Amino acid sequence: MFRIFIASLCLGTQLYAVTIPHAEAGKHVGQEVTLTGKVSGVRTIPSGMTFVNFGVRGAADAFTAVGKPGVVDGQALLTYDGKNVEVTGTIELFKDRPQIVLKGAESIRLSGAAPGAEPAPAPGTTGKPAPSVTTPAAFVIEPLNLKLEREEVRMAGESHSGFVPTNAEVFIALPNNFKPQAGQRVLAVVPDFKSEEELEKLVRLHAEVAVPKGWVVLTAHCPTPDEFPTDGLDAACITATIRHLASKYPGAEEWPLFLTGSSMGAGRACLASGALIKQDFDVPGIFLSSLKWQDITKSVKTFSPSKNAIRNLKAYISQGEKDFYATKAQSLAEAEEIREAGVKDVRHEVHPGKGGMDAASLTKALEWFEQAEK
Repeated sequence: MFRIFIASLCLGTQLYAVTIPHAEAGKHVGQEVTLTGKVSGVRTIPSGMTFVNFGVRGAADAFTAVGKPGVVDGQALLTYDGKNVEVTGTIELFKDRPQIVLKGAESIRLSGAAPGAEPAPAPGTTGKPAPSVTTPAAFVIEPLNLKLEREEVRMAGESHSGFVPTNAEVFIALPNNFKPQAGQRVLAVVPDFKSEEELEKLVRLHAEVAVPKGWVVLTAHCPTPDEFPTDGLDAACITATIRHLASKYPGAEEWPLFLTGSSMGAGRACLASGALIKQDFDVPGIFLSSLKWQDITKSVKTFSPSKNAIRNLKAYISQGEKDFYATKAQSLAEAEEIREAGVKDVRHEVHPGKGGMDAASLTKALEWFEQAEK
């Protein structure tokens, strides 16, 4: 009788998925597991697919839980952002990255919650899907998927692997009841590798600072299988986004266009500036955070923008004292190289925070840009 009990108990334990931390997902491909970890970001793309991300993109511990429209409520998945959760399902690989495709709401829950428990609605919501994303700062974020026109595809260029971009994933933050003003300013946020899968969150962070000041904020990206995007990809995606704005708001292509980016996004913003100036966009300034490498020099050589436009470009560099990505010495050296590339007005500021976009620094930069135009 005792042996029968032990055998039954052992068989019974096999009915339940093994529990592992998300960092070990890659070791259990093909297995059904319950994975635990803290969500680093959640985003829904225009197709309705929702991605619940763990870890830093490109890092060894990166993992994604995928919610398909009609299977899982994407709005409900947004409530898991920044929380410790458990995901149950079979681990598979997508582009060599581990993921679990959620089979239903019961496949994901807060850590310690009963199986099948619904996530708590976000503060101030009913838990029901909203037609658009609104914020206390009184703006709406519009998600789009834009087809690149032939000239934009040419601007982006073909990658080393032969990849040719055709579409751009775009998020635009506009004030509620938006009516463009004379000299309407636009802030284009160039993503880095970490933020490419969190574009809505990226544009929101910047919009909370810039939109109350009357700015339009946008970000645009085309996923590429290559390790690095082509030199003109970011400029092509931004161009497509401005073209879309101009179809709704005639004259948008004449609005002053400011670029910003953090860490690798800062370098990419530098690169895009020359390409956009070459396309006759008015690019008066760039705001760069965690600047470890600049590409103004490469941008000038690659796209041959107007020397006068480069000379008049204003560069505001924000450096955190606790930045783990770029040191103060590195950002100062890059600031000097930007000057040597022909940019006359370069401002370097050190703030007490970490790396990434600092809201107080962005506020100062926007005010500096606005004063320079008066």
